[in-house]
Amino acid sequence: MHKSLIVYSYYDCPWLMKTGDTVRIHRIAEALARAGYKIIFFTLSFTTDRLKVSKHANVIYVLFPRLFYKVVSKVLNWRSYDLDPLIKLTHYIDEAVFTTKIACWLKGNHEIFAIYIFGAMTSKPCFLRLLGISKSIFFDPLGNYAQTLFIQSRNSFLRLIKYGLYLAIHGLSIKASNVLVYPSDPDRKSAERLFRLRKTIVIPNPLPVWYESFEEYTQLRNYRREFDKPYFILLAGGKSSVNREAVMMTIRIFNELPKDKFKLKITGPWEELMPLVKNSSIELMGVIPNDDLKKLLAMSDYGLSPVFSHVAGTFLKILSYISADLNIICSYNSIANLDKSLINQLISSKKIHLIKNFSDYKQAVQKNISSPKISFLKNPVLSDEFDNILKKHFLE
Repeated sequence: MHKSLIVYSYYDCPWLMKTGDTVRIHRIAEALARAGYKIIFFTLSFTTDRLKVSKHANVIYVLFPRLFYKVVSKVLNWRSYDLDPLIKLTHYIDEAVFTTKIACWLKGNHEIFAIYIFGAMTSKPCFLRLLGISKSIFFDPLGNYAQTLFIQSRNSFLRLIKYGLYLAIHGLSIKASNVLVYPSDPDRKSAERLFRLRKTIVIPNPLPVWYESFEEYTQLRNYRREFDKPYFILLAGGKSSVNREAVMMTIRIFNELPKDKFKLKITGPWEELMPLVKNSSIELMGVIPNDDLKKLLAMSDYGLSPVFSHVAGTFLKILSYISADLNIICSYNSIANLDKSLINQLISSKKIHLIKNFSDYKQAVQKNISSPKISFLKNPVLSDEFDNILKKHFLE
């Protein structure tokens, strides 16, 4: 009999893998299914008005509608991307309703041996314990987001008021969980210092993209057609002040360059910044699915990550660039949580150009446009050894 594992996230449609977090979420669920576990994945959903079941990569997804959020958001006409307390309150109410609905089923199902929960700001572990669920809980806060809020709150009373509720709920979720899961050892050590954790494990971020074969990579690379000028890509991620700053800095630098000397593609929800674009060789792509990301990376020569402050999740972008064997222009913050041996390998192979500030970034771009590294025969990642890592942790 296959062991069953319940997975939960408040991220909508994670199998679409439109963000770094959903890449981690879906790839872990998919790999656990390949390792022989029966995976039933519950998720709160913006996109459905009724309970919906679908299957992706042998993972059964059960989408539960965020009804309370939908009602309130329509009444108040929300347009916020920040951690608005009222928006988050509707999330916690929907989450509580959802948990109540599945708690009785969990109590009577002896085949399920554990629950894997994703999301730094989720209250799911607390609700499960309050409802008498005693099964093991693996809590995956998706990296160092809670630590980021903590760091931002230490020197600002206003930020402490703004983020204090979420940090308190995060602390309760930690106490209700049996095992805390982090994507890197620096993330784990940081969380251990801040939250005095008990049992923790590291399940690294899966590579966001990889190619089925060199033929697939070559086919995608050939969509480019021209190889007389360098192609740059900036994976700017979701709405945040750090990502916004990176996009604006990059647009400012490339606006000043001759349009026939480069191509630049920027991904993420930044179409609103289109008025800043003055150079026809700059393209804002919007949010794109994973398959399109593979194509864009295969066509590119350089990956950009100009991040000059502490932020969660940054190194997922670097892993994407590494997957496609790009030359990388990035800050020290962007590689802070990568494995040291991998960083040393990138530096020794001269695949990475480290920058300290905006001036460094501008000089690095100008240098690599005047003397570009363009190679058709690259070494993209053709396979991903992720399943064995997960199997090891869950068999122990």
